[in-house]
Amino acid sequence: MRHARPAGFAMQRLWVGLGLVACGVLLYLCLMPHPPSVGIHNADKLEHFLAFGILGTWFAGVLAPRYLAVFIGLVGFGAAIEVIQGLVGRDADLFDLAADTLGVLAGIGAARLGALDWLRYIDARVAANRNSAG
Repeated sequence: MRHARPAGFAMQRLWVGLGLVACGVLLYLCLMPHPPSVGIHNADKLEHFLAFGILGTWFAGVLAPRYLAVFIGLVGFGAAIEVIQGLVGRDADLFDLAADTLGVLAGIGAARLGALDWLRYIDARVAANRNSAG
């Protein structure tokens, strides 16, 4: 099994920024008045799991080894979404938060297993090209 190592991304601010943009898109999708539906009962739980799994993988990979901070931050984000949904007339659902939490845990696990090694490769190549051009 792989052990976590510090991220050391040359363009870490960019990668964190892209993750924050993804959070903004997710927030919009969760708060829009009439979200698209796939017509399957409880499909939104799978959507929550997948969305937070992707975010968990992204942030755990980019911010390694700060996994606890990633976990707390993303679960807090999911909880905030549920509270805001309740305030704007959407359904606040603890099962959505449970799906978010499981997704974050799965994402952190995926990152620890190397799911973002492709991003490390891209980051290293772009940084090397940038350094050789300068």
